Amino acid sequence: MTALTFAVVLVGALCVLNLLLTFGVIRRLRDGDRPAAGAAPQPPMAPVGTAVRGGPTGWDGETLVGFFSPGCGPCERQLPTFVEVAGARPTHRVVAVVYDPAGQSAALVATLRQVAQVVVEDTPHGALQTAFQVNGYPSYCIVRDGVVVAVAGRAADLDDQVARTAA
Repeated sequence: MTALTFAVVLVGALCVLNLLLTFGVIRRLRDGDRPAAGAAPQPPMAPVGTAVRGGPTGWDGETLVGFFSPGCGPCERQLPTFVEVAGARPTHRVVAVVYDPAGQSAALVATLRQVAQVVVEDTPHGALQTAFQVNGYPSYCIVRDGVVVAVAGRAADLDDQVARTAA
């Protein structure tokens, strides 16, 4: 009988020891999530509205926006005209949105980066395509103070649209 009592007491003591060690591990895991004393908490990403280069973004002023897709014949034919129009107006902000689900836009993006901030979207209804209700490529628009003031389906018409909205 004493052996049985000893075994029960030993198992009880081991359970209490296991419980204390488990509480110690839990406390250490919780402390690992806290920043070190005096360290400022870091945000998980850049704040919304911050460009990758670190400056704030916005649609104030004049913005020329073009939508392109690699492998699109009209996009390739109109690209030089778009680059010329965008480069001729350094006072305009220029944004080029490239729809590229297959990752084949390197050459197109390199050309557009000469004159524009480039956004590559890999879904057919990306955020910018949805916001501007794009349903074909290429598409162009001019945004003034957050409002679309002109749209064009051809880069040749874009030069006239830019001139008209400047007046």
